[in-house]
Amino acid sequence: MPHIHSHAPGPRRAPLLIVSVVVAMVAIFAGTLVALRVGIGAPRGTVPALAIITIKSPSTTPFWQAITKPADQAAILDVTPSTIPCDTPNAHSDPRQINVVINKKHCLSPRSFAPSDLVTIGGATLTSAAASAFGKMADAAAAAGVPLSVTSSYRSYQSQVSTYNTWVAQNGSADAADKVSARPGYSEHQTGLALDLAAGSCGLECFTTTAQSAWLITHAADYGFINRYPRGAEAITGYSPEPWHYRYVGVAVAQDMAARGIPTLEQYWNITGGDY
Repeated sequence: MPHIHSHAPGPRRAPLLIVSVVVAMVAIFAGTLVALRVGIGAPRGTVPALAIITIKSPSTTPFWQAITKPADQAAILDVTPSTIPCDTPNAHSDPRQINVVINKKHCLSPRSFAPSDLVTIGGATLTSAAASAFGKMADAAAAAGVPLSVTSSYRSYQSQVSTYNTWVAQNGSADAADKVSARPGYSEHQTGLALDLAAGSCGLECFTTTAQSAWLITHAADYGFINRYPRGAEAITGYSPEPWHYRYVGVAVAQDMAARGIPTLEQYWNITGGDY
């Protein structure tokens, strides 16, 4: 309210009016929205700080149904993991097991899941079994003259919120981001069984043409890893091809998939896939 200058004393009604307005505003807005301003690093380049709004009052609306702003702003995401089930529990829904399938139809349960046995080997933070297998694979790759670099491995739910927001900002909408990034609670990285690889500084699309990529295509199964998002399987996995993204499934499964020419976990275990 603007302050009105007056040279003559008048009725003392202004303070009462101010108090009434303040009380009304508090009643309307208190406990409704809390705005947080956070800065996150982008995989390529620098992205401006993003505004994330968390609805504090009880809501059953999934975070991805919130409004998406233009590219220079962020999608509005609820950073509190939802308790709404995203699939029917099955033999491949336990995130503690190496046979878990996480995709756009099957989220982590609970969405805030975090592995209890994370260890870091060769720059990769993974579950103990996956980390041990990766250490052996990395040693073999180095001995073959194709050393592997790790650009990403385990990511928590909150880290995935930041990652997803980054891709929304870069691609201009949640729909575009969904092609290249998992929504929080739907990322394999949160299981501690997946990692992104590079050849030195050559990662993402650049990795496709490297000797490291060719070596992995031939040898990854021997250490229990598969390329999780192969080219030609976009309608099944729900994602664009990612030749750099490898998932630990155990030697027996990885070698069996290779021998039978089955490219995806969805096909191997007859699990529904595709888009959200």
